[in-house]
Amino acid sequence: MAAWQDAPYFTDAERVALELVEAVLTPSPFGERVPDELFAKASAHYDDTALWTLTVTIGQICFFIPVALIAKPIPGKPIGKNYNK
Repeated sequence: MAAWQDAPYFTDAERVALELVEAVLTPSPFGERVPDELFAKASAHYDDTALWTLTVTIGQICFFIPVALIAKPIPGKPIGKNYNK
């Protein structure tokens, strides 16, 4: 998804969602990752319920990234020492 900005396949709402994900995941030296302008742009595309759903989804992404980095799961392979037999 690194090239989402150049891909012509996303709607404006999808682009804002991707921009939000990128903003949350990119460290900022100024502390604020989601400026008011970006939140306003997202609010223009999503109602309150959809915006909260998107926020929780981004939160889940932020939870599972460290899990994947630490555990290094292999897709389709169950996790646990009993499965190596």
